[in-house]
Amino acid sequence: MIFIHPQNLTNLENPVSRQPTTVEIFQSSGNPVIVDNRIYLCWAGRDAPQIISDLNDWDTGHPTPLQPVGHGVWACQVELELGSYLEYAFVRDGRRVSDPRNPRRTPNGMGKFNHYFTYPLDHGGYRYPWKAHPLRGELTQAQLPCEGLLAGAQRSIHYYQPPVFHPVPLMVVWDGQDYLNRAHLPWILDALIAAGQVQPLALAMIENGRRYRNMEYLCSEATLGFLHYFLLPHARQSLQILDPADQPGCYAVCGASFGGLMALYTGLRMPEVFGKVISQSGAFSIQDVNFVVWDLIEARSDLPFHLWMDCGKYESLLACNRQMAALLTQKAFSFDYHEFPAGHNYPAWQAVLPRALAALFGH
Repeated sequence: MIFIHPQNLTNLENPVSRQPTTVEIFQSSGNPVIVDNRIYLCWAGRDAPQIISDLNDWDTGHPTPLQPVGHGVWACQVELELGSYLEYAFVRDGRRVSDPRNPRRTPNGMGKFNHYFTYPLDHGGYRYPWKAHPLRGELTQAQLPCEGLLAGAQRSIHYYQPPVFHPVPLMVVWDGQDYLNRAHLPWILDALIAAGQVQPLALAMIENGRRYRNMEYLCSEATLGFLHYFLLPHARQSLQILDPADQPGCYAVCGASFGGLMALYTGLRMPEVFGKVISQSGAFSIQDVNFVVWDLIEARSDLPFHLWMDCGKYESLLACNRQMAALLTQKAFSFDYHEFPAGHNYPAWQAVLPRALAALFGH
């Protein structure tokens, strides 16, 4: 986001041409206001809250202020490229304030809601209603024992079986409840299979340990133990899937953020099982700490799986994803890397998933 300089306030009012002004558009249509490809978020009232968003990494300590533009309206200009998806929230005294002029809301995964919009406003790629299409495959749920390898006594698993009558590959998904309920992964996959764009495959979506998620996903051998001793044997009993003992590397693994880190780690530690990896906005580094995946890749002479990486241009993990892509390129490893104009959220990852699945499982 950028400040509106006082010298530019007359441009917002635009009194000469009498085209609709920023204030008039805001009063009639609400947020966001787009004038000559300039984007503004506005507020009406005696004083204005501040803004946190994808663009400032949701930093409540340094929110972005709004400035007065006349008629009791305040505004902040937003810099976005075409095809963007942005989530934001107004805050006052550190607390969120709902935007009364933008009804578009989405869960932020932590019990709160963000407002959102796309640029242009009719861009449908980020909010495609996948669940409007009935599933042709079958969704089931199971409870597996953790035996001290994961937090709690049991862990919920959501299975998807495609509507075919022969063994298929399996994709294990970290943060399974979010990929199910927020990214709608089974419906995306189901539609791609029906359209002939990807080969049929099954899903095992593992719910995370909630407050213990970080411990389970920060390159944990215990998590891999749960995968090896409990999840994979149960999946082979519950689904019609291939056996990696007969076809090494026939499975895939997918995750986002710390789940994206864990997906890459899973592939590096179990390449004889997982021959395809999808890492979305992988948290390969936090501040100055590089996780062990860097050392594992440095030590390898080849990359034993097909890797897809993607990351948003408006998120703090972009730097470490670009650095990981640079390391893989330096070692002459083959991989796919994609950046999208959005932040760190499931609508953005959902929009990229069809492309990632087609890259790894396309006919």
